[in-house]
Amino acid sequence: MKKGLAVLLSVAMCASLTACGGGNDGSSGASSSGGSTASGSASSASSSASTAGSTSEEEITLQWVGAGWQANNKADKVIAKWNELHPNVKVNYVELASVVDEEYMKNLDIMISGGEQVDITYLGIDDAFNRIMNGGAQPVTEYAEAAGDDYDEMYGTLAKTQLSYNGELYGVPFANNTYKVFYNKTMMEEKGIEIPETWSYEEFTEIAKQVNDPDNGVYGCVFPSTWSDLCYAPAEVAGWQSVVKDADGNLVPNFEDEVFKKNMQWVYDLAETDKVSPSYATIKAESLNRRQALAQGDTAMIIDGPFTLVWLQTYMFDDPGEGQLPFEIGVADLPYMTEEAKEVSFNTIVGAFYVPKTSAYPEWAYEFEKFLCNECYVESANYMPTYVDADWEAATESFREYTDSNGEVHEDIYPKEVAEGAVSTPYESHVAKWGKDPSLAAYYNLMYTLFTEQYSVYLGGEMSLDDWCSMMQELAAAEIANIQ
Repeated sequence: MKKGLAVLLSVAMCASLTACGGGNDGSSGASSSGGSTASGSASSASSSASTAGSTSEEEITLQWVGAGWQANNKADKVIAKWNELHPNVKVNYVELASVVDEEYMKNLDIMISGGEQVDITYLGIDDAFNRIMNGGAQPVTEYAEAAGDDYDEMYGTLAKTQLSYNGELYGVPFANNTYKVFYNKTMMEEKGIEIPETWSYEEFTEIAKQVNDPDNGVYGCVFPSTWSDLCYAPAEVAGWQSVVKDADGNLVPNFEDEVFKKNMQWVYDLAETDKVSPSYATIKAESLNRRQALAQGDTAMIIDGPFTLVWLQTYMFDDPGEGQLPFEIGVADLPYMTEEAKEVSFNTIVGAFYVPKTSAYPEWAYEFEKFLCNECYVESANYMPTYVDADWEAATESFREYTDSNGEVHEDIYPKEVAEGAVSTPYESHVAKWGKDPSLAAYYNLMYTLFTEQYSVYLGGEMSLDDWCSMMQELAAAEIANIQ
């Protein structure tokens, strides 16, 4: 069995280090579809007033550390737009890596633990919250209040739930995420298969079986089981939460819930029973890239986030750069686990900018982060901004245009319906539908960390589902008791 969560947190955080990062991978306050939303509301006015109307008398330089922001000159575009309003508040961008991964977060933590000035950075919500819990971030409550910023109006009610700790607000939400099925539409049409707009996990599995072709090295699907929180996303859409309150109001873990168990059984069966997806062990051992598998025709379907379309842009025009894919891509909703989840969409905040504890200018760091999130979703190619008043049509155009490393611009890469379909959430978000208690944010984060630490024990075949869920329940109860 792997080491305990408390040890993991104390070691991983390196005595309260700071960092924030995020995958590429929506919320009850965000637009529920891929269409555009109106601008100019109260939230838009309040968000711009504090930045546009304030100046710094002396020249200062903010240090922004990130990953992937040099691609398409995104950082330069954002900083140039900022300096039009704030010429005395310079921003120096440091590219620490091309993607936010474990190595990136380790190096970022080392920088901050060493006392280096880092004013601005980004991480996925769970990774950022780990740093927040361990004292690595500065609260921004006073700056938001001074600016008159209403987070509920600007970002929806989920923002406070996911970015609050001990009564303080931390960070600015940048991007939402949803999960979709991206598939080889040409392959499906050749086999006479039509993908439904809304489908159950049983229907998904049956279609995967129909297109599975092991003799020719083609998987029916790739379920990315090494992506820990995606593994239980269908259960969340059906209302499952990792911690709940019992009839007496006591906080208890929820790993023996039947919906959760059905979800985990499905993930296991796709690989080990139905053999239509590579196993956890195979993906891990071979470093199997699901997006590359789709691009090369080695799988008919993948479950993934909207960043898939961005990754494929680079694949088509830069690395390896062989041009448009030889097939048409289709997009479908995440399969549902229960009838109650049939008209519910997965939509949550995936990442946020926050102010590390080594920031020299936290107030200006907050203002820059807010400006980036609210006003620069086009420049930053943020295809699914958390900002409620974002122009979604403009945001999703980033899918359809790409400037390669030689400066050549490629347009109309995907049909408009594919670009919009990748981020559309046609139904009520799972958070809005089932609710999420903001006072339990720290516990949700602990359960995520515990799951990430232990779930390979089950998917790797070391324990039965019932035994593994019982073990998870016991470990989670102990972790809850440790922090109460």
